[in-house]
Amino acid sequence: MTGARKGAASIRKLTADDAADASDFFKRTMEWAWKNYLMGTYPREAVLFDIKHRSPERLAKDLREPDFYGFAAELRGDMCGLVLGRIFGKSGYAFIHWISVDPAHQHEGIGIRLMEAVEEHLRRKGCHKIGLNTLPALVPAVRLYMKFGLLPEAYLRQQWWGTDFLLMSKWIGKYKKQ
Repeated sequence: MTGARKGAASIRKLTADDAADASDFFKRTMEWAWKNYLMGTYPREAVLFDIKHRSPERLAKDLREPDFYGFAAELRGDMCGLVLGRIFGKSGYAFIHWISVDPAHQHEGIGIRLMEAVEEHLRRKGCHKIGLNTLPALVPAVRLYMKFGLLPEAYLRQQWWGTDFLLMSKWIGKYKKQ
């Protein structure tokens, strides 16, 4: 990809008004990931469960909660990237539930820029650590996370729907008792 295209997307915080678009984007990219990387590894039933739990109604509710966060990448008015997560109260720990970039815009730096927006947001909120679970079969995602500084912390055998996951984490500061 040329440098002119790299990073051309704008990154912004999601609001409850974005729930329908974010839900549609989640469903589309989840289906793509399943067809291209997870078929035979992650059960179809799990994909349908995940999609159901990212409905527009549920996302709108989540996005109104103070500890839930989301960011969108947009290119020419269209969503091309999404990250969703949660801060666990005043514990200093935050979790990324989902991050995806439209397949047509992968390798343009959008994933890293979304992760940077998350880290900046979490630092402002006083977090000291970011974690996420991912499937080992999602090799491009694992590479993105490692490039961002997330390291494998645990191998979670048959964690979800009988599927193995990796727990990856990144320290972004020191825990500060509040």
